[in-house]
Amino acid sequence: MISEALYEYIVSIRRTIHEHPEIGFDLPVTTALVKKELDAIGVPYTDKFAPSSVVAYFGNDPKRRTVAVRADMDALPIEEKTGVPFCSKIPGKMHACGHDTHTAILLGLAKLLKAEEEKLSVNVRLFFQPSEECDVSGAVKMIENGVMDGVDEILCTHCESSLQADEIGYAYGGYMAACMPFTIRFYGKTSHAAAAPEKGIDAIRMGYEAYGALEELVKKTFEGKRFIWNVGVFSGGTAHNVIADFCELKITFRYFDEETAAEFREEAIRLICGIAEKKGGRAEVRAEISSHAVYNDRALVDRFVSILRENTPFKLTEMPYRMSSEDFNWYLQKAPGFIFRFGIAPDDGTKASPAHSDTFTVNERGMKAALTAFETYLLNCR
Repeated sequence: MISEALYEYIVSIRRTIHEHPEIGFDLPVTTALVKKELDAIGVPYTDKFAPSSVVAYFGNDPKRRTVAVRADMDALPIEEKTGVPFCSKIPGKMHACGHDTHTAILLGLAKLLKAEEEKLSVNVRLFFQPSEECDVSGAVKMIENGVMDGVDEILCTHCESSLQADEIGYAYGGYMAACMPFTIRFYGKTSHAAAAPEKGIDAIRMGYEAYGALEELVKKTFEGKRFIWNVGVFSGGTAHNVIADFCELKITFRYFDEETAAEFREEAIRLICGIAEKKGGRAEVRAEISSHAVYNDRALVDRFVSILRENTPFKLTEMPYRMSSEDFNWYLQKAPGFIFRFGIAPDDGTKASPAHSDTFTVNERGMKAALTAFETYLLNCR
């Protein structure tokens, strides 16, 4: 189990990071801290894979398997309202998703592995990743620059408010949804809404028709399958008495069946452009995959659960699938792996605030379980 001194270390690191939240790829304070700690521990690292990324190394034996462990480091553009003593010092920014805990745990793991390096039967790489929360994925950038070259397996963890601090959550197969956001723009022609409506081309009407038609299409296409389709933005027009020449829809589309999603995308674009053409206008559609589904490798999860059951006292809980997305999926396009959860629910039984809220807090005791799980699994990898 984790010593009290090491626990105090990761708590201190977490609170320091929490006070200085940074967004996307702009993480100078966070990466400086990570590098400083790795230097102090004596672990080699590089920052070549992406802006504000750090990758630390244990072993480089080509005859051994290489296991990577990833932690995300970025915060969110949220004004913190928790009132904790180590509250964010940066207006409008907050670690509201627990990435501060993930980074602290990975530094704690670096300390443990340095002390136990001779016990490792695999090479280990620690990925400190920027920009998990932003439109441009830090995982994608790191992969494009070769971070997964030679990696045989990858895992990560994420804090979970529904689990207790001594509880580890695991899942098999399709665990987190793929995401394909749609941005649809309709272009028409302005005219006086009362004096000459026939001379205008109503972009809002195009958007209205598309809203209903797409909703029916996605229900029909994904009948019996898991999906979410939600129009989050519907905007257009400039005045009550002017035919609108522009309308925009922004839609979140989450799913697990990627083949069906690709077919739906093609049909949806045809439908959208057809509506615009019928009305005498035109349409632009942007619909690209921002995240693939997270598929946890069954054999690796079985091994993880078996190792933890034999060597730790934690409660192990199988988790239901969720429709949220995670850019960890990009690593899984290159090597098998899995994500597990560690509990951060309050010890007093009260309900925790959800992630991405301005009152999100963490039961730091849960970090012990995550760190122990990583250490135990890696020391038992072959």
